[in-house]
Amino acid sequence: MRFASPLLLLALTLVPLLALLWWRDQQARPRRLAALVDAGLVPVAVLGVSLTKRAWRRGLALLAFALVVVAAAGPQWGSSTVLLPHKGLDVLFVLDVSRSMRARDVLPDRLERAKAEVAAFLPRLADHRVGVVAFAGTAFVQCPLTTDAEAVRLFLRGLAPESVPQGGTALAAGLQVALNALRAEADSHGSAGASKSGGDASAGRVLVVVTDGEDHDGGIDEVAAALKEEDVDVVLIGVGSALGEPIPVIDAKSGAANGYVKDKKGQAVMSRMNPEMLGKVAGAVGGAFVDGTNAADLGLREVEARIAGLEKRDLETRVRTKHTDRTVLAAGAAVALFLLALVLGERRVGAGGAP
Repeated sequence: MRFASPLLLLALTLVPLLALLWWRDQQARPRRLAALVDAGLVPVAVLGVSLTKRAWRRGLALLAFALVVVAAAGPQWGSSTVLLPHKGLDVLFVLDVSRSMRARDVLPDRLERAKAEVAAFLPRLADHRVGVVAFAGTAFVQCPLTTDAEAVRLFLRGLAPESVPQGGTALAAGLQVALNALRAEADSHGSAGASKSGGDASAGRVLVVVTDGEDHDGGIDEVAAALKEEDVDVVLIGVGSALGEPIPVIDAKSGAANGYVKDKKGQAVMSRMNPEMLGKVAGAVGGAFVDGTNAADLGLREVEARIAGLEKRDLETRVRTKHTDRTVLAAGAAVALFLLALVLGERRVGAGGAP
């Protein structure tokens, strides 16, 4: 058995208290009668009263009160399984984890800020599946699409430049891996390509790319065309100042900055966000570019506004266990006991005289 509001059961502590008060009242009754009438008239005054019935009546009233408390707490026992169809979006965060994302023009640095804001954004995606793709010189799926927000947070915490074996910034690779993951998900449900005939395969698919836009490898045009053709909604969030910021070298053991990345001439490398390139990519994929550098949430509020108007797709059916409410049974039993206590009375059967 379980209860919808178990804290209300604390009121059951009143039952022994009431029982004690009634017992003390019963013990004090002879003394009160003796104070009102002559001792010799006490038997006449209580003629016809059944102490056994009185005890039963009060016991039934106490039990009825206990059942009222139980009914108020919402007793539940027995359950059934309910299948709930679920519509939502597939949202893939494509995060740049290259060394330039360690620049600290956004605190604590570009990458850590992106991870923190995406983690804080997850509750707004409670009805959707979320995944994470990481890219630097290469790309890989860090977290497959899932409705488990805690799993996504766990995978986000593990993201670092060291998690990608090849340095650089290959935005095209990140977009391609993300597109492949979306295609594989559609294929697994037997709906690939259905969107072009009015179906559901390409509905509700979103890529949210967070990067400083330092694309060194090119190759964007082909994957951009594929994303646009398959109606994948893409939002590119740029993070980092246009003035530039040196890239700290992080000690693997202590996590402290140990100098800055330098070029062949010994000069500190300045990392700048590239809004022009990101804007062009957004145009090529039919998506949007957001400069999130100075936004409180890196521009994710605009992402929320965009996905609110997108067509939802059929996701996996959710199984929910529905517990059977038994409040009516407990309340009905309480009413029946109260009525029985009223009908029972306190008179001795066949006795006359005053109660």
